Formats: sequence, C-alpha cells, structure tokens
Amino acid sequence: MEEGEFIVMVISVILAIVGLCQTSTARMPKLYFREASGLGMVRVAHWLALAWIAWVIWNKSDPSVVGIYRWFYLVMGFAVVRITCLNVSRLFGARFRADVVERHNPAAATLYAALVLGTGWIFGGCLWGEADPDGSDEGGWWIPLGFFLAGWTSLIVATALFYWREPGPTRKRIRRDRSVTDAEAAAVYVMASAIALTQAVAGDFYGWRHGLLAVGWIIFLLVVREIFGLFQDKVMGRFIKDRRRGWETATYALSSLILFGLSRSLENWLQPSL
Repeated sequence: MEEGEFIVMVISVILAIVGLCQTSTARMPKLYFREASGLGMVRVAHWLALAWIAWVIWNKSDPSVVGIYRWFYLVMGFAVVRITCLNVSRLFGARFRADVVERHNPAAATLYAALVLGTGWIFGGCLWGEADPDGSDEGGWWIPLGFFLAGWTSLIVATALFYWREPGPTRKRIRRDRSVTDAEAAAVYVMASAIALTQAVAGDFYGWRHGLLAVGWIIFLLVVREIFGLFQDKVMGRFIKDRRRGWETATYALSSLILFGLSRSLENWLQPSL
C-alpha cells in the first residue's frame, strides 16, 4: 500500500472503532433489552449492509482490488455505514441510543434500519465495476469514495424533500407518537431511493445517464407522495390514516420493482459495445 492509502486505512479503522463504541450496548443495563426488537432489526440491517459490501468487493469490484485492498474497502465501508447513519438519522427523528435502544421505539428503529441499508447499498454500488474501463489507469480510493458521497448526499436530499412535503411534524410522529405506519412509509421511500442511487453509482462509468435515471426515479417517488398527500387532504375523513399509509408504502415498493426492471432494460439497450 502507498503512504496515502495507509493513512486512509488508519483513519477508516479509527472511525470504525469510534462507530462501534458509539453504538455499543455491552455496558448497558439488561433492562434496556427487554422487548428490544427494534435493536435487533438495526443489528440485522448492519450485517446485511456489510455482507452486501463484502460480496461486491469479492465478486464485482475492479480487478486491482485484491489482497489487502479488499480489507481496505471493507473497513472503509464499515466505518462509513456506522458513522454516517449514527449522525444523520437524528435529522429525521431516529436517534440510535435514545430512541432505538433506551425507548424501544419501533418506528425510529424502522427508519434507522432503512438508512443503514440504503447507505450500505450505495457504498457497495460505488465499488461495483472498473475504476477506468476505457483506459489503462487503475484509479484510486478517491474514485469510489467520491461516487459514494455523491450518491449518499443525494439520498439525504431526497429524504429531506420527503420530510419537507409531509403534512405536520413527521419527526414528532416518529419520535414521540411512535407511528410505525409513518416510519414504514418513510423507510420504504428511503430504500427505494437508495436502490435508484445504487444503480446510478454502480458499474463502469460511461456518462451521467445513470444519475439522470436515478433523479427521474426519485422524482416519480415524490410525485407518488404528493398524490397520496393530496388524497389525504381532500377525503381523509372517509379513510383510516393507517390504511392510506399502507397503500402509500405498497405503492413505493411496487413502483421500485417496476422502475428497477425498466431501468435495467434501458441500461441493456444503451450499453455501449466495447
């Protein structure tokens, strides 16, 4: 490893240790873990995110990623998922220690787990493919990290737009009222957006069409949110709120499956011949 890569490796290890310490529950009273299903959900999300990153590194990454470099990117991904989700989740009403662990808030745990999965998917996606498919350069660690920052920042912006268009204080409904239906709608929206952004940053880079497809995907999801929001404003008295939220969540999930198939078909059609 070069000197710069070694420094990045050390920083990643430090951040990974800091993230572990901040999310550790080893010294907490056992009383906190009674009926702590939300904590289990978050732990599974962390393992799934790390498993996805590891699978991409070992099977789909640049041919130059071998040996120590595989562990280099795995540690970096672990640190990124732990640190970013721990801090940004607070903006959306899902604090790990206060809400997920101490208060056993299932709504906060649902949203937190979605952010963990989305972050892991995007980081794994940025490692998928060759760093320089048209040239002889092997690239460097800054290339996937740059794509990750672009994709992850877009995910946070997309989530912020969802919250901005929500009627009323969504953070309070998740943090104080423990509204699982509101959290599920936000969580599925986050994961649907993350899938689109993962496709945008994954694969060999030939242009910005992947990013444009992801933007169109997220805009469509926001349009769906607006339609259900209008539906709520006009005829909410005839329907139960949870039922409306359930249909909204299902629409996000179904739309993602359809858009994923369409985007893959379009990608195969536009794939350049090498």
